[in-house]
Amino acid sequence: MMIYLQRIVFALCILTWGVVMLYFYQSPHLDAYLAPKFQSTLLVGGLACSVVALFNLITFRVEASCGHDHECGHEHEGGHDHEESDLNPFMAILIILVPLLASLSWTTHEIDEAHIAKQSAQDLDPASMRFLADLPPFTKETLDETRQKSADGYYQLNLLELFYSAGDSELERVFSDLPFETEGFLRDETNRNPNGNRMRLYRLFMTCCAADMKTIPMSIEFEGELPSYPANTWVKVGGVMSYEHIEGVTYPVLKVQRIEEAQAPASGNMFK
Repeated sequence: MMIYLQRIVFALCILTWGVVMLYFYQSPHLDAYLAPKFQSTLLVGGLACSVVALFNLITFRVEASCGHDHECGHEHEGGHDHEESDLNPFMAILIILVPLLASLSWTTHEIDEAHIAKQSAQDLDPASMRFLADLPPFTKETLDETRQKSADGYYQLNLLELFYSAGDSELERVFSDLPFETEGFLRDETNRNPNGNRMRLYRLFMTCCAADMKTIPMSIEFEGELPSYPANTWVKVGGVMSYEHIEGVTYPVLKVQRIEEAQAPASGNMFK
C-alpha cells in the first residue's frame, strides 16, 4: 500500500511543478523573470512535467517488471520491492511542495529596492560590456537614416545604445555634441559628481533571467538646479551627448536640456 501512496504523492509533486511553470508562462509577470527567447522552454517544461505526472497518476496501480530474470536462480532476499523509495512521501511534500507554494504565496513579483539601489549606483566600463550590444558601424548618415527624431530634433535612442557608444571610438566620434532623447529610471549620482550637478539615468537589462539582471547607467548633467523627482521615477530626457575619460575608462554623459516624467513601459518592454 505504501508504494501506491509514494507513486501518487511523487506524481502530484511533479504535477504541481508543471502547473506552476504553466501558470508563470501565461502570467503577466513572466517578463520580469525570463527573457523572451527563453520563455518557450518554460512551456515545454510545464507540459512535460504535467504529462509525466498524469501518466503516473493514471497507472499508479500497474506493476512493472524490475528487469531481473527471476527464473535464473537468483534469490531476492526478503522479497523486497525494487520500486520502493527510501523517501517518505510526506517528507517529499515537505521538501518539494512547501517551499514552492510558500514562495508563490509570499512573492511580490518586484525587484528589491535595496538591490536596485546597490546595482544602479555601480559604474560599468562600457568597453567591457560590448558583448551585450549588437550595434552596426555608425556614421552621421546612417544615424540619420536609421533613427527617428523627436518633434524638436533630438535623435531617439535607447539608453543602452548611448551607454555602449562609449565603448566604441567611432560611435563616440559620431555621437559627440549631437542631441539625443532617451528614457530610464532616475536616481542620484554618487560617482563622478564633483560639482553636484549630476544625476544618474539607468535601465535594467536581462540576458536570460532575473538572476543575471544588470543595471546599465549613464550620468546626466544639469546646468541649473537638479529636478526634484522621487528616486526611480521613469523620465524622458533630451540633451547633448558628451564623453569623459577617467583612468582609461570612457563614460557617457548626457548634458540635459529638457527632462520630464514619462509613462513607464509595460513589463514586457521594461528590460529591453
